[in-house]
Amino acid sequence: MKWLSSTYVFPLAVITLIISLCLQCAWIRQLYLAQKQDVRNKLESIVSNASKQTVYRSVARGRERSSRFKQFFLSSEWFSLRQAFDDLKLDNLHSQFHYGIDNDSTVVEMRMSFLNDPKKHFNMSSSSKTDNMSPRQVSSDDQRDLKSLDSLVNHQLQQFGLRIRKNYALYDYSSGKLIKTVPFAKSSISFTSERYTYNLKFLHRYQLVVGNIFWIVVFQMRYYLISSLMMLVLTAAAFYLLIRLMKNQQLYAKARMSFTSNMTHELQTPISTIAVALESISKYHLIDEPEKLQNYINISRHELQRLQAMIEKVLKQEQMDIGKIKLQFTLVDIQSVIKQVMLSMDIQVREKDMQLILVPAGEPYFIKGDAMHIANVCYNLIDNALKYSPAQSRIEVSCSVANHELTINFKDNGQGIKEIYQEQVFERFFRVFSQDNIHNVKGSGLGLHYVKQVVDLHGGRVALQSKIGKGSNFMIILPLYEEN
Repeated sequence: MKWLSSTYVFPLAVITLIISLCLQCAWIRQLYLAQKQDVRNKLESIVSNASKQTVYRSVARGRERSSRFKQFFLSSEWFSLRQAFDDLKLDNLHSQFHYGIDNDSTVVEMRMSFLNDPKKHFNMSSSSKTDNMSPRQVSSDDQRDLKSLDSLVNHQLQQFGLRIRKNYALYDYSSGKLIKTVPFAKSSISFTSERYTYNLKFLHRYQLVVGNIFWIVVFQMRYYLISSLMMLVLTAAAFYLLIRLMKNQQLYAKARMSFTSNMTHELQTPISTIAVALESISKYHLIDEPEKLQNYINISRHELQRLQAMIEKVLKQEQMDIGKIKLQFTLVDIQSVIKQVMLSMDIQVREKDMQLILVPAGEPYFIKGDAMHIANVCYNLIDNALKYSPAQSRIEVSCSVANHELTINFKDNGQGIKEIYQEQVFERFFRVFSQDNIHNVKGSGLGLHYVKQVVDLHGGRVALQSKIGKGSNFMIILPLYEEN
């Protein structure tokens, strides 16, 4: 799909991520509101259950074994009836509650009275009567029950894992006047419960007041938030990898086209030379001139060898890519290999009027490797230095050992490689462009890729240090052979 190029994929990915983020935010907001309401319901349930338990304990003291007491005072019907009685506050309504307990029975009475004539008034009040209890004892029992209720609320909050900043407000039962205030500012209060009685004395009503519950809600949503974040991260990573893959494919396609073009020119040169030589032999009857004939035959033979070398290079690279080449590991004296390679390249060095120098080491260095492929690695690196360095340049090869590793340096003072290309130069078909986006030096883009593959197969690694205008230093780092 040509229309789905990287030009369109990037903005499409950004739009998709923004939409995904908006949807996730909307979903998380709805979830937050639902979880917040759930926390509110849970807090309300804790206070109502604590109120129910405290009322039961205040009445059932000494009668805990009575199933009737438990069945009645812990029933939801009784709790709803008592709560309705507490909440029913109308003008000119007088309510009275009375309970009495003896050995035979328990009496619970609720009375409400109001005037039919709205023009008449009497003092609205609510009262509670208990048998055989002085006001001081009633007040003492009320304080004890209040502490019991608050302690029970704290205990149930801990059971549910709700570590919150809380306090309680206390209201007069009859008038509804606030008696005990909380030390929180109104703006910092997130939850206030309904008002509940905690005994049958009906002196006060309890209200739970909670500060900020934001972090409690967030903690309860932690798994949803983590999964949402992971989904966004994975989506972003998938798009990033997709765009990077498409970009690499485009670069690979361009590099392959460049490789095809370069190889076409490279192959055309020897073919054209051979064709001209054969045509000259035939046209000018060089069979009668043995010297010229031999010269043209030598030129043709040299071009054929060059053509064969290029074809073998491509075929070897293909075989290495599919893993068909098997290395023959032997004990290799690396300096001897380098000397042989430098000797075979002496003509090329002289033609470019350059200096190729091996800095000798004090002792021989050995590695376990394939001598032929190691020699090819050295050849490729020196050949690159020759191609990309100006005339009368100096190429220096040296060896050093550190931490049981052998480092071979191929240092030149050529044009250097930009930092943005220093990782890409080892990729297949990649070649550094000039300022005009043109390859000034002919090549296939396979040499450094081959170097990296061979070094990797030997358990080593390649490194590059280069600055524009100051040359390059290609380093081959291989495990040093050491006798046990």
